[in-house]
Amino acid sequence: MLLLLRKRPGITVAELAQELQLTGMGVRRHLDALASDGLVETVTPARRGLGRPASGWRLTATGLELFPRRYDTFALDVLEDLTEHGGPEAVDAVFDRRGDKLVAEYEEALAGCRGLQERVEGLAQIRDGELVLTENNCAVHKVAESYPAVCAMELDLLRRVMGDDVEVTRIAHTMAGDAVCSYRIRKRSASE
Repeated sequence: MLLLLRKRPGITVAELAQELQLTGMGVRRHLDALASDGLVETVTPARRGLGRPASGWRLTATGLELFPRRYDTFALDVLEDLTEHGGPEAVDAVFDRRGDKLVAEYEEALAGCRGLQERVEGLAQIRDGELVLTENNCAVHKVAESYPAVCAMELDLLRRVMGDDVEVTRIAHTMAGDAVCSYRIRKRSASE
């Protein structure tokens, strides 16, 4: 389903059902779960003909990040070329210089932070602008087995508590087979 949404942004429930050989209700349940995880969203299509147009679905920016970008392959190729032409010492020197630059940047950014908590929060903002909340024990696991809506309620609770300027996305889910439930929490960018 994610691949279809990647290839055909705006695809409708009916089109997904046909492609995946599922019922419309089955597709909607999958889409609702993906939407509650912040991976997909609805889009309003351009009007074609009479009647109300069917809403389509597409991946969110978070959903798009699930697909490989091949940056690691490029970086490894560059480092292999550097090793061939300058030896392992050249790679070590590049990483040493990069490390020195990052230490200076981090120290400057964290200069006003007091205490471990502030420094960790500041470091999370520097690294990728996010914190991860991990729940090692699901207090409602048995309830969720019969009533999965409780999981959507918990995600909604965190989103409402954090406010409109914060993005909360579930990145691990015990009901999906993960060992824990984890939520990525980051400040929403001005363009969102």
